[in-house]
Amino acid sequence: MGTVLELDKGDLGLAGAGISVPDLIAELLLPVAERDRKLLVCMESSRGQPCKAELSGVQSPFMYVRKHRGPDGALRLRAAHLPTVHEMTAEESDRHKAMKDFLARTAQAAGLEVRVEKSTKLRSSRPDVTIVGAGGLDLGCEAQYYNASPGSVLRRSKAHAAAGLSPNWITHDDTFHLVDRSNWMLTNQVTWREISNAADLALVGGYRVLAEWHCVAAAQRPCPDGQVKTGCGKVHLQWDTPRRMDDETSGWTSFDGDVASVTVGRTLIGAAIGHIAPLFVPSRKDSRAGSHLWVPLKDRNKWADYRSVDTPDFGESDVLDDEIQYSGREADTTCRFGEKTWHPSAPLKPRGIASVELAITIDPAPRTEPTPDRQKLDEPTAPLDPQSPTASPLHRGSCETGNPTCGQPARFYAAGWRCDLHRPHSFWGPQALPHPQAADPSH
Repeated sequence: MGTVLELDKGDLGLAGAGISVPDLIAELLLPVAERDRKLLVCMESSRGQPCKAELSGVQSPFMYVRKHRGPDGALRLRAAHLPTVHEMTAEESDRHKAMKDFLARTAQAAGLEVRVEKSTKLRSSRPDVTIVGAGGLDLGCEAQYYNASPGSVLRRSKAHAAAGLSPNWITHDDTFHLVDRSNWMLTNQVTWREISNAADLALVGGYRVLAEWHCVAAAQRPCPDGQVKTGCGKVHLQWDTPRRMDDETSGWTSFDGDVASVTVGRTLIGAAIGHIAPLFVPSRKDSRAGSHLWVPLKDRNKWADYRSVDTPDFGESDVLDDEIQYSGREADTTCRFGEKTWHPSAPLKPRGIASVELAITIDPAPRTEPTPDRQKLDEPTAPLDPQSPTASPLHRGSCETGNPTCGQPARFYAAGWRCDLHRPHSFWGPQALPHPQAADPSH
């Protein structure tokens, strides 16, 4: 339009222009990803002069409009400079390409369909790598090696979910905004060459297993209720890192599989074929904030017996939807970037990530008889070795593959109970995945 917008005036300074102000405000408040980034520009830059934000090298001369709640509690429109567009360094770019290639070849080796940099059917998202599930989840994987903004992570995750994909972010930095704003996987600090040469990569964050133990005096784990050091006499369930469960000899009652060998490749394939599931554990203070975990399906089912399993909406909490107020002041046409004119917004409720409860305490008394559907999931209680003298056809279990589970008569393999259709070699061909690397003991 080539005109000045006066955000402190109810007509935005466009009186007599024949423009619908509500429609214009709605367009101004669109996410930058959904409109022209150069739609709004600083007044200094519009006159052909570099603005203070541009000279800083951190912010750009282009701007966005947001709702701001001032110290008086009133909601007003305010303009702010956009950050400069992040340009990948050569190292980030090489690592990004290597991770995309690693994800694609790992899934293809397991016989899964893979799409690289392909838009979804709705054209609403374009993941780095899409892994099509075989009895499990369709995954939209993003390799992320710079700190994307929280809004960008939420927006892209929501777009993947709307297209029927389970969003999954892979990074090597646990300080990035993507952590616990969607499902994520943390690797060690690795170079692009190490990723390219790796048969698999250790998964050191984003995956948890459910520890269950009777809190008695001899238990190795402390009481999570905090009332006593140990020995409260109750049963506890707690989401814990696999490495912490290694080599425990007492104090817990649920151990299954080689948890020391948790890797990115195994976890991705497990999610695609239905052995591993995403879990969102909401904060008690803010249900839209919480922890996003990858967990074994059987552990998720056990947790669901005691807590509701919610689906995250990938939305920012505490949306400001009050009526916008206008002061009527004349517009200031000078760039004020860097000056101490900013006043903090009225305090909002914290997101509550630090208050997430990953442990629950249950009554140690015998539980009631499970429902038929639950019984199918809990039935495999036969001896671990089906060839042992104690094994019997009378104790055959049900196939655990898929979500919901297959449920057909099955025999026990190292990967769990599988029917003839879903027995291990139908997914894992000879040498499909070489022996994974061990997880980092520091996590």
